[in-house]
Amino acid sequence: MASTSMARNWAELPEELLQLCSQRLCPKNLLAFRAVCRSWQSAAVKERSDVPWLMLTNKRGMPWCEFFCLSCEQVHKKLFPEVMANGYISSRGWVLMTSRHGEFQVLKNPMSCYSHIIKLPNWNKFPNIEDLPFFYVGFICKFILSDSPTTSPDYKVMVIYDIGQLGLWKPGEEEWTAVNAPLDEFFDVIYYKGSFVAVDYEQRILRCDVDGPTPFEAQVVFQMPQRLQEFEHEYPSGSLWDLDQVYLVQSTTGSLLFVSQWEQLRSTITFRFRVLEIDLDTQTCTEVENLENTSLFLGHNSSFSLEVDEDHLIKPNCIYFTYFRLSLSQSSDTGMGIYHLKDGTVELHFKGKSSPSLWIEPCF
Repeated sequence: MASTSMARNWAELPEELLQLCSQRLCPKNLLAFRAVCRSWQSAAVKERSDVPWLMLTNKRGMPWCEFFCLSCEQVHKKLFPEVMANGYISSRGWVLMTSRHGEFQVLKNPMSCYSHIIKLPNWNKFPNIEDLPFFYVGFICKFILSDSPTTSPDYKVMVIYDIGQLGLWKPGEEEWTAVNAPLDEFFDVIYYKGSFVAVDYEQRILRCDVDGPTPFEAQVVFQMPQRLQEFEHEYPSGSLWDLDQVYLVQSTTGSLLFVSQWEQLRSTITFRFRVLEIDLDTQTCTEVENLENTSLFLGHNSSFSLEVDEDHLIKPNCIYFTYFRLSLSQSSDTGMGIYHLKDGTVELHFKGKSSPSLWIEPCF
């Protein structure tokens, strides 16, 4: 009798309290929360989280992948529907999966219960690749969606492929189209204020307006000053630093951020970051020394910013980054770290196994 009474009381908890509780759960635990009873199911938040997931990509060729949840700090397994992939890249919570045969498919947020798969043209549908002897998994190193395919039928896909070229695809097209640029070697590309914006190896910012009169032309719109390209922080005695990667990120306020990642050339893993805000209208850039209530998530796949409040599980004024380092002995160091912009300290928060990890953006 007591057991029945207790079960009835749990089912009658206030809906507002249940909603608050469900907001703190990761997607896997949220499923268990909904299964308790009908009142809990109706009160639970939808499949949406404001905490990114870290996808561990070492299980190539398997029908499932592992995900590290920042909220519960546990690794969860997730079965991928109808997919056997060897390579993964993410954008806006979607994942581009590459098969060993050069087939490309895009999967909606892999942590969602509802799968949605889009097939893209294969690798042999890219221009100017006739001389490649065979397909390799790293053929595409960056994948960017302009919008979510489930909310915008006019979405576009931009990729950095082969040796660093930009490629464009629109729904309904059977082939990829090359984007012409002064230099076909790019660090990063994002979708920013209605256009694709990229940064090349000469640290120039280029814009490609795919809905404009020249949709397949990337034009230089900003050149980083030479004095700002160099890392100006004090070096420890005898240390050497190397520019590892450059990222473009849209801040939570809508500004364009240029982030450079530097690695110290020694046996231990040491990183530094520099954040610059670019104003394309005034052609100026300003160093950002404090992100305040914002944190950045950087990776060789998807980079984005999140606003953090006092109840958030993410630390403010930090850069969460993934890293992949291959030594001369061919062994690799891979994982995720947290860089504190305030004092330049680094926490190596999670260590991976063999392949670069991917950030999966919160659902939207």
